[in-house]
Amino acid sequence: MKSKYHIDKEHIREGITKVVTLTGLKGRWQKLNDKPLVICDTAHNEAGIEMVVKQIKQVSYKQLYFVYGVVNDKDLSKILTILPKDAYYYFCKPNIMRGLDAEILQAQAGLHGLSGEVITDVSMAYQTALARAHENDMIFVGGSTFVVAEIV
Repeated sequence: MKSKYHIDKEHIREGITKVVTLTGLKGRWQKLNDKPLVICDTAHNEAGIEMVVKQIKQVSYKQLYFVYGVVNDKDLSKILTILPKDAYYYFCKPNIMRGLDAEILQAQAGLHGLSGEVITDVSMAYQTALARAHENDMIFVGGSTFVVAEIV
């Protein structure tokens, strides 16, 4: 069946460029604050995390903080090897049944050279990161769509 609509590459490019404006999409490399810079992203698989880490490397900051929580059915073995080792992590648990206990996440992350502290509540972890960060620092919030949803 042939479509009545003509969609060319320029229409697709424009749609992707304006996806947030057109749809209200939140949580994809979304800036929440300027000083310190706070970015959230719902990337939760290996490919998504790789892209986020590449984007973070393009940002200038003094110290990097992660507010990070995941669900309990994620295979973290590859994801944890991708995450920046020079960041300070606030391990948290999304407020859903599937949320992975923050202490378990911290223990697994430690096996991959990631360090930080457990602040189970996502909002409290975020507020702590904001309170400790200086204006030239960066805070990343993510690991799970559910973590981002509790902040945005």
